Amino acid sequence: MSVLLRVCLFLCWLICQSCNLINREEEIPSYIAIDTIRLNANTALQGSASSKITDAWIYVDDQLVGAFELPCKIPVLAAGEHKISVGAGVMVNGLTALRAPYPFYRFYSENSINLNEGEVREIEPVVTYFDSLQFAFMANFDDLSGSKLEAAGASDTTIALTSNADFVFEGAGSMLAALYRDSGFIEFQMVEPVELPKQGTTVYLELNYKTTHILNVGLKANYTSSATVSAPLVSLNPSTEWNKIYINMTRQVSQQVNAANYRVYFYAPKPAGSGKMELFIDNMKIVY
Repeated sequence: MSVLLRVCLFLCWLICQSCNLINREEEIPSYIAIDTIRLNANTALQGSASSKITDAWIYVDDQLVGAFELPCKIPVLAAGEHKISVGAGVMVNGLTALRAPYPFYRFYSENSINLNEGEVREIEPVVTYFDSLQFAFMANFDDLSGSKLEAAGASDTTIALTSNADFVFEGAGSMLAALYRDSGFIEFQMVEPVELPKQGTTVYLELNYKTTHILNVGLKANYTSSATVSAPLVSLNPSTEWNKIYINMTRQVSQQVNAANYRVYFYAPKPAGSGKMELFIDNMKIVY
């Protein structure tokens, strides 16, 4: 067989294979659609059910399909009965680049969801806190007779509880710290310190907030020798609407190996000429 004939036969074979690829029947995906993920909480034991779940971490038959910003509609190459699991994703420390399933929310899961090719299956996931969690600190500021936060250091203002509906996120009250002088600063902290686990145990601070100025959040580690070590956690940007944040305190807690207990503190400087300063906090909780 001549070389030319061999080349011609090979080219014909390639053309046939290309036709097979083109004519091969393509798989038709099914679709999963999720609008929101809702948190259901035992408010008496776990505090507010407020949340800021931004992403859905979707698993089909325990295999990760991907993480998708809500609301989402995603294709999956699966049909028939399948197990669907959804993790509630949040922006850790409020950072859009640091997204993960919140470790304290139980995954939503259904063992038998029917998927049909070309059709959209809408899912309405509801997640809950794990039963084994410890809530070291909770404050919803509804009891207007006393606050679990107090002014600290040489702060230029006192803090107060407000029942004004314009300033309350939910419930009967929220915490307000205000400064109307031209310049100065506000600093406040937890009244009572709390003991927290170390050795890398995951610890988070959750809170709702609204602020006219940058609000810095930090952690004070208290030692039996009366020494205190302060560490910054995050800086919250001004927000005219109520916001929710999940702050990972694991590293800052575990670094202070011999600390007896801890206090969360807040600090906000007011530059001259920057207008009135008003800081609002609601539904603050420390979870591990």
